[in-house]
Amino acid sequence: DLLLVEGMSLKNEETVSAIHLIQAAERGSTEARKVLRTAGCALGIGITNILHTLNPALVILSGVLAAHNESIVKEVIAQRALPSTQTVEIAVSHLSDPALLGAASMVLDYATRRTY
Repeated sequence: DLLLVEGMSLKNEETVSAIHLIQAAERGSTEARKVLRTAGCALGIGITNILHTLNPALVILSGVLAAHNESIVKEVIAQRALPSTQTVEIAVSHLSDPALLGAASMVLDYATRRTY
């Protein structure tokens, strides 16, 4: 009930999803904005840990929340990451199923790798 704002409807049996949170936040719900910010901060902390372990040059965010989390993730990285990892590029994928394409690319890379 805290997430519902004027113009939104949600059936009793319906589970609140990321899309509902985004809609509520766009319509002015401070609770929805808090939930999205908390999720974005948690994602940013997780990505910072990955940066410290693997130091990738690029991190690609995907999914429904990707566009909403990009600025928060960048903010968390700027605050928490080691200076050597803060130059990482953060991009948002607009592909419909990026995980599947990533897996296919790994298979192609492995299959075409030559060993001597």
